[in-house]
Amino acid sequence: MCNYIQREYHCGHHRFIASTWCDVYTMTHKRCPPDITLFEYAAKLLCGDCKAKTLPPVPWEALIKRHNKHAILLL
Repeated sequence: MCNYIQREYHCGHHRFIASTWCDVYTMTHKRCPPDITLFEYAAKLLCGDCKAKTLPPVPWEALIKRHNKHAILLL
C-alpha cells in the first residue's frame, strides 16, 4: 500500500500527500487504498485553492494568449 500524509490547513481543507509509492503503483500507476502514516496540521498555511483566492491578480494576465474558448484577449 502507498503511504500518505494527511495535512489539514488553516482554512479547514484536507489534502492527502503521498510520502512513498508502493511497487504496484510504480509499475501500473493505479492508486491503491491510502495508508495514512502521518497527520500534519499546518496552522499558518492555506491550501493551494484558498491561497490563489487571496493573491492579487497578475498585472500581465491580459497579455497571456490562452488556447481555450474561455480565453480573454485584450487587444
